[in-house]
Amino acid sequence: MKAAIIVDSTAGLTEETAMHSNIYQVYLSTIFEDGTVYIDSPDESLTKDFYDRMDTEKNLPKTSQPDTRQIYDVFEQLVQDGYDTVFGVLVSEKISGTFQSIQATSREFSDLLDIHLIDAQLTSFVMEAMVLNLVELIQRQIEPNDIVTRIKHLLEQSAFYFTPAKLDNLVKGGRVSSLSGFLGNALNIKPIITIGAEHDGQVHVPEKIRTKKKAHDRLFEIADTHIQQYPKHAYVAVGHTGAEEDAQVMRDRIQSAYPDLPIRIGFITPVLGTHGGSGVISINVAPLLNPSANSN
Repeated sequence: MKAAIIVDSTAGLTEETAMHSNIYQVYLSTIFEDGTVYIDSPDESLTKDFYDRMDTEKNLPKTSQPDTRQIYDVFEQLVQDGYDTVFGVLVSEKISGTFQSIQATSREFSDLLDIHLIDAQLTSFVMEAMVLNLVELIQRQIEPNDIVTRIKHLLEQSAFYFTPAKLDNLVKGGRVSSLSGFLGNALNIKPIITIGAEHDGQVHVPEKIRTKKKAHDRLFEIADTHIQQYPKHAYVAVGHTGAEEDAQVMRDRIQSAYPDLPIRIGFITPVLGTHGGSGVISINVAPLLNPSANSN
């Protein structure tokens, strides 16, 4: 089996992960009213520019999934590069049409490639953890259907939670009413928001908390609970939309509790950050397979 991996850009892959020769990305984008396009990119300076500009705009930029031509080109490249098997880990189809678009195009290559697309039922950095797990499972030469089963099981054990600094973008995007948004801002309400398998890949608000500090305390508690399930091999990332100081405080707090764990900090990609607005903090925790081990 010569297997490749397709992942969409909301995963926010590090340059190191993206450098794997068998990883291929498809890119989502955001479009401002004047036509300016920001493609989801690992370039943090461009991402920072995006968030700075978004705060000055009256209307939210529109988000766009990868177009058919881009997806088709990726599959053609996979065939040219000699792959016979493809695994895809993709943003929840309940919040994006990316999965359906890739699935539709993949049917044109079903006679050339053994294709296994996985709805992550979440998004952001947990997907990078699943890409790393796919790399490991492919190296172990495990049967494709078993790989899919294991990745889905690992996703069920993963966590992606975030809290916005303000509710303005959620109101603009139609996630909450203008009155609720006004009252939430006035009362300093900070919702805890999650997307994951537990809620069928849909956006869910399990808690509404007063003050940013208490919301960040709660995010730490959630991260801690999940890390305790697999403390020696956890993937942990703190995401943000321009709130670098808050992200660093969260990272340091988790690092203090788990000094041996590497913990990543990174910008949440523009497509995701459009909805949460600037000032978002997220926690991303997932089981990470031990390299070259016989089991997880």
